[in-house]
Amino acid sequence: MIERIGFIGTGTITQAIVTGLAAQPRGLREIWVSPRNHETAARLSHEHPLVHVGRDNQDVADRCTVLCLAIRPQIAQQVLSELRLGPTHRVLSFVATWNRERLAALMPDVAHIVRLAPLPMVAQAMGPTIVFPADPVAIELFAPLGTAIPVDDEDAFDSLFASTALMGSFFAMLERHAIWLQDKGIPYADARTYLASLFSGLARTAQTRLETFAELSKEFSTPGGLNEQMTADLERAGALDAQHLALDRVLERIKNR
Repeated sequence: MIERIGFIGTGTITQAIVTGLAAQPRGLREIWVSPRNHETAARLSHEHPLVHVGRDNQDVADRCTVLCLAIRPQIAQQVLSELRLGPTHRVLSFVATWNRERLAALMPDVAHIVRLAPLPMVAQAMGPTIVFPADPVAIELFAPLGTAIPVDDEDAFDSLFASTALMGSFFAMLERHAIWLQDKGIPYADARTYLASLFSGLARTAQTRLETFAELSKEFSTPGGLNEQMTADLERAGALDAQHLALDRVLERIKNR
């Protein structure tokens, strides 16, 4: 049972994870966060009694053997080079473009280095968190916050990590749809409510059905109907293939570190 956990970096992902953990702490007694983002750290400690703000990154590391790296790739080199970590530490890294080999080079004494890709939805105990390699501590922490998905291969992990880049474009697509409806006279709030409910229902269908996405697409597209027309138009415009090309570029960025 994990009683204490620390976070180096106090941004959006840390805030989401802490919120999710604090809502169902199980055996967790203390969460330590670094003070780099003072406003966020102070707010988390105010909202959740089990959250404490460390003096600095090293103070958090000294207090916690389970340590989450929630920092941007651009500052990872500097942050890690200043930390003193030992064999008792278990490091859970959320740094997208840093593989385990690169992490280990800056943390040579750390025996357990695990890569994860938690998403903002963990605040509501929703969504997937990929874990490489399979690690009992990481799975214990993140399984209650949605779905923990252990991966046995780092290349597969990177590919799944690339797919997390679909989130922003998903909401951008919904915004375009909402604006289209608004242009047709529908109040934006009503358009937003309708679209959120529509896509929530589709996501729920995908979760509860076993068919492939292609089979579901066919089922939801009446021959000669509106959905069939929409899919055909998007395919002719190259909109669907463009997403593959964009994912390839994201994966290339991850691989190039």
